[in-house]
Amino acid sequence: MGHIYDHFATCYEWENGVKMYSYTRQMPGCKNTVEDYMLGTKGRAEVLRNYVQGEGEPWQYKKPPNEPSMYDVEHQELFAAIRAGQTINNGTYMSYSTLLAIMGRMACYTGQEITWDMALNSKEDLSPEKYEWGDVKIPEVAMPA
Repeated sequence: MGHIYDHFATCYEWENGVKMYSYTRQMPGCKNTVEDYMLGTKGRAEVLRNYVQGEGEPWQYKKPPNEPSMYDVEHQELFAAIRAGQTINNGTYMSYSTLLAIMGRMACYTGQEITWDMALNSKEDLSPEKYEWGDVKIPEVAMPA
């Protein structure tokens, strides 16, 4: 028993009608998938798997045996930039993606449609009353209604 959901199902919709469906699960002992699926009129892609299937033959990027993980490269580039005094500032798109995730959480916990402005202007505060060692009040499990 906890105070967070162990799975989420979210549909994000942009003004131009584009939709993205996002599903996550945090349950021990279950098959869990981390992937970004893109579906279009001419094909589909599994982004992290580097797989594209369209009108022609399916294509998949074949990673050379010694090629590092994109996550390792991201950190190597960041550390090199810091050492060289050349700031890499991904703050804008990182803040947008974080707000998008917050919107999904708010929608799942409330059962309501959440707009960008609603999330951006929300007064919801999930931080503890005070930061100190000791017991922390555990919130009740959210019940959408």
